[in-house]
Amino acid sequence: MSHGLDPWACRAGVVLDFSRPGKPTDDAFIESFNGMFRAECSDAHWFMSLPTPAN
Repeated sequence: MSHGLDPWACRAGVVLDFSRPGKPTDDAFIESFNGMFRAECSDAHWFMSLPTPAN
């Protein structure tokens, strides 16, 4: 988790609620969104200047 998210949530009165590890069906809408976002927006072919990982 981001080091900044937890303090911000506390100050803003936001309650963070996490799904159970290994249980993506707890929030199928979010899991579906994440899958579509990865497939449509964050595929590596979008980034023409990504460096090749060093071996």
